[in-house]
Amino acid sequence: MNANQRRKRRHHHVWQTYLRPWTTDRGLFCLQDGRVFPSGTRVLAVQTDFYKLQRLTPHDLTLLKLLFGQGHPAAVRTHASLVAGLIAPFESAERFRGSPNWSEIEAQLDEHASNVLEDYHASIESSFRPSLERALAGDLGFYADDDECITFLNYLCTQYLRTRGIKERVLELSPALERVWNVIIHIAATNVGASLYLERKRRKLVVVQNFSKVPFVVSDQPAINLKGRRPVPTDRLSIYYPISPTAALLMADVDEEPLFSATGLTAEQANELNHLVVRAAHLQVFARSASCLERYADVR
Repeated sequence: MNANQRRKRRHHHVWQTYLRPWTTDRGLFCLQDGRVFPSGTRVLAVQTDFYKLQRLTPHDLTLLKLLFGQGHPAAVRTHASLVAGLIAPFESAERFRGSPNWSEIEAQLDEHASNVLEDYHASIESSFRPSLERALAGDLGFYADDDECITFLNYLCTQYLRTRGIKERVLELSPALERVWNVIIHIAATNVGASLYLERKRRKLVVVQNFSKVPFVVSDQPAINLKGRRPVPTDRLSIYYPISPTAALLMADVDEEPLFSATGLTAEQANELNHLVVRAAHLQVFARSASCLERYADVR
């Protein structure tokens, strides 16, 4: 807990740096509620205190242990270390409760609650930046490197789970998770990422190049499962993650070829992928031009 750190309350659930390829002069176009309008990235996919950490109670900790305490011992230790680090400032502060400067300590704890997970997301984004730049250049060498692959998969799984759309759908089914969801994001991302890492030799990763007349769009749910069809659950996974209007990462399902070829994508196929992105969006879809979004204004 840093007493000199500014409190951060505007929490983006889509990385602004990631959106840059869709911008012109730092702006892009947004489709929301059937309306297309220009916007800067700072005001998109953002919510006040979205990742704010709840002060975890014994009941919250018991729930987390119940959900994730029976996995691989190394994973359980990793999760326990994360939770311990998050709650340490609150536990340390308890011995000062009732002291003359308690109100100041409370303010610092509230600042910690607002900042700690937002900063954690920022660190995950920063660690992935070199791999993103390589992917934009068509280089997937990071997928073959053990350490870089771990960083990539952790980022990808975190980005998939961290959005407002995923949060609201999960809490609609399991409202009891609301207080701990912002912690569950990272525990679940670690678990899913570990599974993908173990399967990486059996999951092909390609950069789908789009030279068609239909540019890729992206949404406030940027990573989607091409094998998922809401509301029917599935245990199959093929992740599609557009990284620019002309390129997207596509991870195939286990022992399968990618659902779309890395080269030769047609306008019809690009349009099909865009429809899937729009349908998976929570509120907002983004593109470099208004005309690119207008064709999807009525998609549900």
